[in-house]
Amino acid sequence: MVMEESTFRKVRTDRTTKTETTNMTNKNSVSSTSSAKDDNSANTNARPKLVFFWTNAEVLKWLRRHCEEYHTLYASLFLENDITGRSLLKMNDSTLERMGIKEKSHRAVICTEILKLKLKSDILELKDLQKKKGETLCDSSVSLEKARLYLYLKYI
Repeated sequence: MVMEESTFRKVRTDRTTKTETTNMTNKNSVSSTSSAKDDNSANTNARPKLVFFWTNAEVLKWLRRHCEEYHTLYASLFLENDITGRSLLKMNDSTLERMGIKEKSHRAVICTEILKLKLKSDILELKDLQKKKGETLCDSSVSLEKARLYLYLKYI
């Protein structure tokens, strides 16, 4: 069924008006909880927990998000071996194989994701060092981009 253009615009305008009215009502009725929302928004600006301090549950969450096709196959191995953030950062192909991941292509994908995680973690540490010193790393001529490139090449 084809709707005439003027009818479509009217329906769309009505929906917009209803949405705006609902939003205004919600803002008025929820004003008492706005301070709680402000506190939550301040927390979202906080830096995420360092990988080094991740629990086993957080490692499993990372595995599910970044290696979702292998999560169902290997989550039990990560759980049985009590892989925390500290141990995840130390893992390589041979540790994954000893853990029980026999398929080489699966280990390669998981290792790549671990290396990406290490790189992100190292970049955050470099930024922290840069902020603490008030200048770039060790020498004012070294830029953060050069440091990122160094870390990238180190892990590839």
